[in-house]
Amino acid sequence: MAEIILHQYVTSPFSEKIRRIFAHKKIAWRSVEQPVIMPKPDLIPLTGGYRRIPVMQIGADVYCDTGIIIRKLDEMFPEPTLFPGGSQAPCEAMNMFADRRLFWSTTPVIFEKLAAVVPKAFIEDRSKMMRGANFADISLAAPDARNQLRAFLDLLDHQLADRPFILGNAFSLADAACFHPVWFLRAEPGAFGLAQRNRNLMRWFERVEAMGQGEVKAMEPAEALKIAKDSTPATRESFDANDPNGIKPGMKVSVTPDDYAFDPVTGTVLVSTLYEIAIERQDSSLGKIVNHFPKIGFSVKTA
Repeated sequence: MAEIILHQYVTSPFSEKIRRIFAHKKIAWRSVEQPVIMPKPDLIPLTGGYRRIPVMQIGADVYCDTGIIIRKLDEMFPEPTLFPGGSQAPCEAMNMFADRRLFWSTTPVIFEKLAAVVPKAFIEDRSKMMRGANFADISLAAPDARNQLRAFLDLLDHQLADRPFILGNAFSLADAACFHPVWFLRAEPGAFGLAQRNRNLMRWFERVEAMGQGEVKAMEPAEALKIAKDSTPATRESFDANDPNGIKPGMKVSVTPDDYAFDPVTGTVLVSTLYEIAIERQDSSLGKIVNHFPKIGFSVKTA
């Protein structure tokens, strides 16, 4: 089996979600440290323009977004499950809540205090990801975000009052998903203090943190690029005959996140199923690459 390579940076909260899944499933993986901001010259050849972190690479197959990374990891390593007791629907719902509500309530609260020390290059980079918004203004949303964050943390605290994990006695995707926004709060002590007021939440947080991050070894970006160049994508053609938009293999499409970092990736459809879109690209330096995306959270348009 080809090595599992995660392109990440150590302070990335969304990478932390995947690292906890590695720990739960006892997966050995390689870590490639990527820049926090653009340019990302050792990532873009693999992704075709997609710039968000993390990205998972297996040979010449590149998985963009945690949604498709999680789906692939659970396919490859079904045990221990991320969905104990048939909990896939509530787990996926909690994952969406954590990514799009809980996490985004943390960001203004953290940067309200850190704004004075955040480098200008970081602010400019994140502003470009937000389609016209100025990231420097994010602290203006802090009062409302703090109200929401306190309520979200209280809801989790009550949920954890009589159980070790969010959905019961076993770790699930819901735990990995909700862990990473709370973990991110540690970037600013005052923000993390909002979480520390919740005893049940903190007992759970310490329990998940103690799981570790799986068996990891560092890898240089050049080695990861060489692996992609020397590999052939393992993905085979597959499509949903009932696709309501008529997406089929051979069509040229662009795939773009629908929430932020609107950088389209263009290629030829190889896979279009209920949950996944995978496109084949020819990179000038790496050769043939297949990029995988989830359908949920992404826009697919003919190119």
